[in-house]
Amino acid sequence: MGTNRRIDKLIYVLYTVLCMQQIVNITQARNNLAKLVEKVKTTKQPVVIVQDSFPSVILYPYDEAIKQEEQREKLYKRELEDLLREGKKAFKRYLKKKGITKKLTEEETYDIIKNA
Repeated sequence: MGTNRRIDKLIYVLYTVLCMQQIVNITQARNNLAKLVEKVKTTKQPVVIVQDSFPSVILYPYDEAIKQEEQREKLYKRELEDLLREGKKAFKRYLKKKGITKKLTEEETYDIIKNA
């Protein structure tokens, strides 16, 4: 086993111990899948399934996955709103720099953006 592979394994073991993750090798997972699924549902804790001594997949509680997806979606929307707000500010600065002070129609706005 190469030095890098040993270091990778050591880092993985340390990470796992520090995070208190449940780890199961793929054979154990296959042979005890129903029990493993029940354990994940009960504890609400993910289980890392290891293949060839390295993490391969995570068995994760469905409701927790949905919560994380909802949080990602909220974050995405918040970031999009921030970008749009910044874009509007930048466009207003651009219009001011060009000396355009009248209220623009949507079509005029798109024309300015297209020709910028």
